[in-house]
Amino acid sequence: MRFRKISLGLLVAAFLAAPAAGQQAAARPTTPLEVASAYLDTMDTADLNRAESLFAKESSIFEAGGVEGTWQHYREHHIGPELAEFSSFKTTKGKPEEEVSADGSMAMVAWPIEYRIVLKDGKAVESKGTVTFVLVRENSAYRIRHMHWSSRKKT
Repeated sequence: MRFRKISLGLLVAAFLAAPAAGQQAAARPTTPLEVASAYLDTMDTADLNRAESLFAKESSIFEAGGVEGTWQHYREHHIGPELAEFSSFKTTKGKPEEEVSADGSMAMVAWPIEYRIVLKDGKAVESKGTVTFVLVRENSAYRIRHMHWSSRKKT
């Protein structure tokens, strides 16, 4: 499958077309970058229902090299219980890399991140890593088919 890079001009045009501060953004992200960004935002807000809406009907999640299963399994047995133990989760996004297939049916986004978790007991954990998304086009929007969150402690 051939991929093409998204031009800087298209990214600038998308940025300029984005709602101004104070205006409401579209309720449902549609581009690969919008979907990936929205997922990372859901971690900061612990909005697992919103996160679920970003996944394809069939999905797979890997974290730190381990297979976590489908989104639903990951939600119920991993990320849901983890988020319940956090008093805060703050993600700082780096510069993403995006590639879209020539026919637009698939896309890949690799997003470097740093994040800070504060547990309910007050202990803080600071990490850095990359979240890689493979997205498929479903109707008029991209959805996450596969995600791999890989990170380590910041040094």
